[in-house]
Amino acid sequence: MADRPLRIVLSIGSLQVGGTESQLVKLAGRLTARGHDVHVLAVSRGGPYEDDLRALGVPTRVFSYAGLRTRDSSGRRDPRILLAEIRKLLAMWRHLRTLRPDVCHGFLFTCYTHVLPLAWLAGVPARVNGRRGASPQEPTGLLRAALDFAGHRSSSLYVTNSRALGARLVRDEKVPADRIEVIANGVEPPARVADPARSPARGIVVANLIAYKGHADLVEALALLNSPPAVCLVGEGPEREPLTALIRARRLGHVVRLAGGVPDARALLADYQFAVLPSHTEGLPNAVLEAMAAGLPVVATRVGGVPEVLADGVAGLVVPPRDPAALASAIERLAGDPELRRAMGAAGRRAAERLSVDECAARHEAVYRRLLR
Repeated sequence: MADRPLRIVLSIGSLQVGGTESQLVKLAGRLTARGHDVHVLAVSRGGPYEDDLRALGVPTRVFSYAGLRTRDSSGRRDPRILLAEIRKLLAMWRHLRTLRPDVCHGFLFTCYTHVLPLAWLAGVPARVNGRRGASPQEPTGLLRAALDFAGHRSSSLYVTNSRALGARLVRDEKVPADRIEVIANGVEPPARVADPARSPARGIVVANLIAYKGHADLVEALALLNSPPAVCLVGEGPEREPLTALIRARRLGHVVRLAGGVPDARALLADYQFAVLPSHTEGLPNAVLEAMAAGLPVVATRVGGVPEVLADGVAGLVVPPRDPAALASAIERLAGDPELRRAMGAAGRRAAERLSVDECAARHEAVYRRLLR
């Protein structure tokens, strides 16, 4: 068993640009390179990462599942919609039955509440519940309880990307600690390394424009400074219009630039002198790891696994979430001290070197094999 290549299904909601999605692509590529037969199942939507998976030779299938519902987009009730969605679930089950994988690893909410139960029904022997952080869009109440019950009953093991998230599973969902494995995200070495001591200092934020990423807190923080540094927001999402209005209201159009989404934000990091991530909730954010790998000092909020990888006062500054004043103070301190930026950037690079994608893939493989013994 130890040397036999495994057939592995990695499932995720969509292949749109996002942190967990990029980690899945890296994991799929490394597991394939290690000799395994890897397949990707996207529950609802495809996206830009389909091309990356195709280039890696990873078979990928998208099912366009939109949830069990009885109304169309206009709110009109139509039972045919529910039947169509049930057929998609059955198609996923048949797909898993046909593939007969050794392992099904579900990332994010829809996968551990829908795909893992289907994998259990399809006879997949090892079913991994991948937890990456809570999304405010997840359902609550009785529906959440029912979906969590299905996910828990069908999970062989839980893999989180931070100790903080593992502790939350034990505390809030009563998952036994011995059924949780913590595997940090892997980070690729950058093509270029930043010069954080260069002046004037400019900051970069790499995050989808979603409310819980805290962009509004950053704008409010910059508004508190007499001479705020220029900051570029890289990413796209539903908060673009509200953020544009807030930037205009705070008269920061000359300070904050909305760059939109880019294919590879990592390529931009070397052009800046510090990074910021003002999130309200996280698992283990790629944005922090990639900034550290590029040699940038980071200002980030004390959420999820951030304090586990970003040593406060060593590789960056860690502040409370939802606190524009604390965020402003940290940004002002970094922006005004080139030698501090240089020292913190170097410390961050050293820390990031210990979090390779190869090590991440090797640890996942070890977990999969242990479950199959």
